[in-house]
Amino acid sequence: MSLSSLYDLPVDQITRESYFNVGGMHGFMRWGVYIFLIIAGVYILYSLIQRVRIWRKGKPELRTDFHEKRIIALLKYVFLQKKILREKYAGIMHASLFYGFVGLFIVTFIILIQEDVTELFFHFKFLVGDAYLLWSLAGDVFGVAVIVGLVMAFWRRYKVKPSRLDTKPIDTFALVLIAFIILTGFLNESLRIAITGFPTFEVWSPVGYTLAHLFGWISIPTLEVTHYINWWLHMIGAFTFIGLIATDKLGHVLITMLNVYFQNLDNESPKTKFAMPIISPQEFETAESFGVGTVEHFTWKQLMDGDACTRCGRCQDNCPAYLTEKPLSPKKIVNDVKAAMDDRIPKLLVAQDPASVESRALIGEYVLEDEIWSCTNCAACMENCPVQIEHVPKINDMRRYQVLMEGKMAPELQTSFSNMENNSNPYGFAFAARGDWVTEDLGVKTLAEDPDVDFLYYVGCAASYDKRNQKVAIALCKILKAAGYKVGILGAEEACCGDSAMRAGNEYLFHSLAAQNLETFKNYGVKKIITTCPHGYNMLKKEYPKFAKVGVDSSGNPLEANYEVYHHTEVIMDLIKLGKIRLSKPLNETITYHDSCFLGRYNEIYDQPRNIIKAIPGTNFVEMSRNHERSFCCGAGGARMWIEEHLGTRINQFRTKDAQATGATKIGTACPFCLTMLSDGANELDIQNLQTFDLAEYVWEAMEK
Repeated sequence: MSLSSLYDLPVDQITRESYFNVGGMHGFMRWGVYIFLIIAGVYILYSLIQRVRIWRKGKPELRTDFHEKRIIALLKYVFLQKKILREKYAGIMHASLFYGFVGLFIVTFIILIQEDVTELFFHFKFLVGDAYLLWSLAGDVFGVAVIVGLVMAFWRRYKVKPSRLDTKPIDTFALVLIAFIILTGFLNESLRIAITGFPTFEVWSPVGYTLAHLFGWISIPTLEVTHYINWWLHMIGAFTFIGLIATDKLGHVLITMLNVYFQNLDNESPKTKFAMPIISPQEFETAESFGVGTVEHFTWKQLMDGDACTRCGRCQDNCPAYLTEKPLSPKKIVNDVKAAMDDRIPKLLVAQDPASVESRALIGEYVLEDEIWSCTNCAACMENCPVQIEHVPKINDMRRYQVLMEGKMAPELQTSFSNMENNSNPYGFAFAARGDWVTEDLGVKTLAEDPDVDFLYYVGCAASYDKRNQKVAIALCKILKAAGYKVGILGAEEACCGDSAMRAGNEYLFHSLAAQNLETFKNYGVKKIITTCPHGYNMLKKEYPKFAKVGVDSSGNPLEANYEVYHHTEVIMDLIKLGKIRLSKPLNETITYHDSCFLGRYNEIYDQPRNIIKAIPGTNFVEMSRNHERSFCCGAGGARMWIEEHLGTRINQFRTKDAQATGATKIGTACPFCLTMLSDGANELDIQNLQTFDLAEYVWEAMEK
């Protein structure tokens, strides 16, 4: 049944004059709109070109590959609002505004097609009958959606006032302007309906039709004048909005789309997620500077990030450093870099001698050293940023400059570097003692003794030297032996994975350690590696293959990374599924699980650890308030394990309180750093009934022997 049949009118009369009361098809009012539209468009284009000129002063970086993947990412993060919708209130608010505006744009575009194409050239109108009714309804629905979003935005920004929002005058102006556009649009609609005598089919514009009854007592000439004035006020508001798109506040409408399109696609797959940029050994021979000491040493994409930032504060709201009163705010870092960019680069663009350009120091004046070194590299900022800003690489690039160019770092970190250089571990113990934790009953030998193994167990520094974590290594070896797997280690031939060196800015030291390990793997023909440390797992899985493409071994031959790497939680879960180990001993504990940043966010291993816990009889599993991708860092990442925490609240204590709040008696971990930090947190807070353990220990305890 046709909708038009509900009304006793010819189909071609169920429509309206598009430029009602403002000049007709060829009137000045109609073409004046396009004149103003062109002016606004030119202003946007000019502003964007100016920003592109600034970004291009950054270092080159390939971000134009994999076009199909980039389009998919654009659809996922911009049009489907994947990250925006993670937060219920803010998600609904933004979705209402975004989809409302997209819908209104489509509604407006449809009428432009009719007026300027089909009717102008072919004398054909398609917005008649059912099409007009549905089009009218859609316009009102989308308009209401924007109003809902606006009400929520005003309430949140001016009533709730979350600390992460730093409201500026431009924010208020933008919201008021949008409200003005929508309200004058509805007023136009209602005045037109009143002037034309309340056609019954206009009930399909429910907002306008309802409001129109408020004007039934006013004379038609008065309504026409009011409509005329309001129409132009509405258009001026719309043109102002278009012009505002080129400014700091609404410019993100365009620039965020560019930023998402040009994102690091490594962030899209667990195989490469949040992988660090690698400085090639060749660069060390030719480059005059390393890292970022001045803003133009950032890449063009890193500079674009500053303009894409919407100051929503989601990064800040999930930053362990910020939430424990450290000076670091990821949002502030990005906007400070933008301020440095806007201060220095316009001067460089016009300067004949770049060396003569004076500006404030990037590190020390815009970005403080304490901010740079407070970062744990947990990537919570990047995980939660809705516009794909890359905070951590910026921070690590500035660390590289501090370490490699200025020799600035915490004294404890310098000691760790020296230990890694001299003994291949940050603890400073003799490298020859790396395999001393192995007991005879484990049946574990070095590959030098017996290279025929199912897995190389890359033990890592913590499990090699830290007595608490040695228990984890022993438990894992017992589990694998019980499952019938033969495991080998490298012993004294194993070197630190180099994670802390890389993330603390010592790229040269990372190169040395990575090349040593890769050469050893190659010499023994290693095909499968198992780790208990997510940091080592992440390095071997992501960073080593990248380095292998540009590095060489001690003989100058190309490196290889022809192996598979597994975290022990992946292997243990497979053993349970395959029935190779049986968990029959009830442990009767209430357990919560802490997601390691480098296992969870970096590699998206969330389910296996939880399924292991749930597979053990007698366990009551409870989640912490912050879990999975929103898990809270233990405080040890980004080389912070080796740097004393002097500022604010200790991050490990903050996280331990999260665990305590669940009522759990045990905290399950799958990372040696997390095990150490959370155990220390419970001791420091004197929480007697909360113990921390690695899942390998828990599984071995529950296994049928």
